[in-house]
Amino acid sequence: MDKLVAEMILLLESLLAAYTRLLAIADRRREAMGAFDTRMLNGLLEQEREEIQRCQNLEQARRTLVEKFKRELGRNIEPTTSQIARRCPEPQKSRVLVLSAQLRETMEKLARSNSINHRASQVVAGAIARVMKAVTGLTQQAGLYMRNGRKAVIRGIHVLDIAG
Repeated sequence: MDKLVAEMILLLESLLAAYTRLLAIADRRREAMGAFDTRMLNGLLEQEREEIQRCQNLEQARRTLVEKFKRELGRNIEPTTSQIARRCPEPQKSRVLVLSAQLRETMEKLARSNSINHRASQVVAGAIARVMKAVTGLTQQAGLYMRNGRKAVIRGIHVLDIAG
């Protein structure tokens, strides 16, 4: 069981590091949205994809480890971190509990940050939609004409076809 606990501690440390990096990306994404920095948003999106892939791999490793603990502890005991820690000597017991609490806290912060980012992106998208609606409304009323002299019908024309 000592080997499994050591493996679990390493996995919890890796998960904590990965979710902490995702939290930092989410915070930077909020800053980029506030500054309308699309280049930064695109870079953060790529970083986030890579980090999410790492998290998925770590979560798969966690599920595999849970199955190993089920075999070790017996089918009637759910292998939660508190159940596992209960069976560990110090300092492993404390380390497992601390890492578990830190991971839970980080994931809660990430969920809150993602919720804020979601609401912010909805506000930004709504603002852009209102601007586009205003711009297209103005162009429809502006009396734009094609190169051949006919009045432009906004649907289906290319901007380059409009004589300025």
